[in-house]
Amino acid sequence: MGSKSHSKAIMEEASVPCTPGYHQADQDVERLLHEAVNNVGFPLLILSDVPPPSSGAAAQQETPRHPVAAATAAGRPTCSRARTRTRTFASSASESTADATSIQTAATKQLFDKVLIANRGEIGCRVIRTCRRLGIRTVAVYSNADGPSSLHASMADEAYQVGVGPSPAESYLRGEEILDLALRSGAQAIHPGYGFLSENSTFAAGVSDSDLTFIGPPPSAILAMGSKSHSKAIMEEASVPCTPGYHQADQDVERLLHEAVNNVGFPLLIKATMGGGGKGMRIVWSEKEFLPALESAKSESQSAFGDTNVILEKYLVDPRHIEVQVMCDTHGNGVYLHERDCSLQRRHQKIIEEAPASDLPDHVRTDLGEKAVMAAKAVNYVNAGTVEFLFDTKSSDNAFYFCEMNTRLQVEHPITEMITGQDLVEWQLRIAAGQELPITDQNAIPCVGHSFEARIYAENPAKDFLPATGHIWYHKPPAEPNSGGTDVRVDTAIKTSQDITVHYDPMISKLIVHAPDRAQALEKLIANLKKYQLAGVPSNIPFLIKCAEHQTFDIMGAVNTGFLEHHAEDVRIDMDAEGTDARKNRSLMESIASTALLLLLENRKGTVGTLFNSKSNEVKHIGSPWSSFSGSWRIGGVEGRHSRTLTLIDENDEERTLNAISNRDGSFDVLFNDGDDDMLTIDGCMASNGIMDVVINGTRHMSFQVASREDAVNGTISIRGWATADDANDANYTFSAQFRHPYPSASSAEGRGAASVSAGSRLIRAPMPGKIIRLNVEEGELVASNDIVVVMEAMKMEHTISAPSGGQVVEIDCAVGEIVNDGSVLAVIKDVAAEEGSDAA
Repeated sequence: MGSKSHSKAIMEEASVPCTPGYHQADQDVERLLHEAVNNVGFPLLILSDVPPPSSGAAAQQETPRHPVAAATAAGRPTCSRARTRTRTFASSASESTADATSIQTAATKQLFDKVLIANRGEIGCRVIRTCRRLGIRTVAVYSNADGPSSLHASMADEAYQVGVGPSPAESYLRGEEILDLALRSGAQAIHPGYGFLSENSTFAAGVSDSDLTFIGPPPSAILAMGSKSHSKAIMEEASVPCTPGYHQADQDVERLLHEAVNNVGFPLLIKATMGGGGKGMRIVWSEKEFLPALESAKSESQSAFGDTNVILEKYLVDPRHIEVQVMCDTHGNGVYLHERDCSLQRRHQKIIEEAPASDLPDHVRTDLGEKAVMAAKAVNYVNAGTVEFLFDTKSSDNAFYFCEMNTRLQVEHPITEMITGQDLVEWQLRIAAGQELPITDQNAIPCVGHSFEARIYAENPAKDFLPATGHIWYHKPPAEPNSGGTDVRVDTAIKTSQDITVHYDPMISKLIVHAPDRAQALEKLIANLKKYQLAGVPSNIPFLIKCAEHQTFDIMGAVNTGFLEHHAEDVRIDMDAEGTDARKNRSLMESIASTALLLLLENRKGTVGTLFNSKSNEVKHIGSPWSSFSGSWRIGGVEGRHSRTLTLIDENDEERTLNAISNRDGSFDVLFNDGDDDMLTIDGCMASNGIMDVVINGTRHMSFQVASREDAVNGTISIRGWATADDANDANYTFSAQFRHPYPSASSAEGRGAASVSAGSRLIRAPMPGKIIRLNVEEGELVASNDIVVVMEAMKMEHTISAPSGGQVVEIDCAVGEIVNDGSVLAVIKDVAAEEGSDAA
């Protein structure tokens, strides 16, 4: 049966009906043309007579590595509706499986040689990762804002700039230019990712017209599902349940009002026909609200989509938002890879998703999946898609209604990958290449354990989730980024030293976890959110943790789309919370942050222990008179202890001070100067890897990973800390503080004493008392702005002092080994350009 022609001959001899055609050995071109024209007729299909690659013993001997593969191979129970099912063949789709089996290798030969990814960010990285595993070369595109050093561009085999500007319209939405880059680079297919051009039927058609393959659905399916009114009509005809409402073309205001009052009823939802992402959507609770809400929805729809048409739907109060992942190929196969619960939303944007949906009867799960496949087949769908349903929590019969279909891969696809062990991007590639679905038997699709995904955004929950921009100066996720993973996974395109700009979605990453059951998965999600280390921009991580820790979230099936409305106060992030507990917690964390700053300033990083009690061979010599924490160096005992005033800068750029008094044993008494009499004694030591152990008031022990950044331009030091595993469950699992730099750089101290030197000259002064340990220049040498001139040791820390401007070093007033006082002149720099201008005059 390996040869098509041989098998056809056997079947015909056995009187088994076969498709009319030509199956003979004579392969002369003229003979083939004669048969095509005179006997077979058109349209016809030309098929290779070479037998397909064998999926023999090698494929059966695959050692599964993903928990899903391990569970199914061992015959362990999967999710409720598949408890008796085990794997019938080795899966080629587990993203975490690095070694390909023989069946994978054979199939890979039929895939594309090169694919262009018409997207950016984490989805660009995600697609590249699978292509790399399959041996497919990749082409990336980048805007001038992202640049060639962006993570997705640097991961690809080739990368080209698209467009001339930073905005999407000037870059990633330039379909014609992307097509041209695909052709010039030799790519055979284009993967659109999600967003941008992924659901643009015109672009999809353009890809096909350019003899390239669009890794997604056909343009007709995109078009059919792109219009909410059109898609509703198709679904109703296909017997897929739809929310009662008005979906007709007549958009006369009086007709809409009549339908709202007499047929749909209140509350109802006005939705832009071409809408998405919550735009052009309004909830109407009564007849008197209808017309103003209609006008507002139409106006927003016109602005966002260039279209004012709307549909009216019955508004389900607090429904669950449950979606089904479907996959269809060009051979007529269609399956669903179970469902996801995306009910936790803010302003119609998903926040935390989970798979499978919890607390659903088996027959409802099956019905959801089958209806989703029916919806896809109603529009001749091909490739990956998501059918979204609203589950009526108020009904007694588990009623659900079709909402919409997303004709692309979803942001939350990783949780489906986690419970099935399948790589959905690989499925997309194989389907687009004309192969059958990797699994065509619905009953053979695994579903093991439970998975959550949390979307981490650069936004400020304390300021109404205002999107944030800024410089990421520290980024250490709880798992290796973009490496897959079987229980904890992080998909991101952000790396340390990268900027978050205003031009694109502020999503930083997606944190995905997997565990044997929901309770364990939720526990793992919370723990890893608290381990997520990010500094430079505010994020929604504290908000995500509050949501995940809420008692309602702990109950299976209890979360609905009204969760945030009902529990707003419980999960609100308030940086200025009042009350004794809030004030004490704030004082505690700021005291710990102050201790971290002082340890860094005194060069005690890597010093494990105190002045008289070192605890590690890593300890440095700290018994120096320049170590300000040693009270013994000052005459007067307790009263003579060194005191330092630190200035804190809050989120509103308001400043307040605290006093840190050094004790003989190396600890600090931290006293706040804001009218609060609270004082905390903090004893701390910091290892060279940034792990800081502290003891508060001699009793409470805590441990943090600390990161810091000096901003010479603004004269600030930022300190961030995250509790280590032992303290991750503590309410104070993290701290963040920004301080005014106690030792301003020469440039920030510019102007002090400038009147004492000639015009065009700059004094470089010691910003603190200390010891000169290195001179980087000589008299007569030319320097540029910010060149390092002198290196001092002050309070056990090396501190570089830079030139405030370019010029010539005309005087050096210090020597290596010399101890200088605060404000001492170290060098004089003359502005050469100013002097030449004076001479010319």
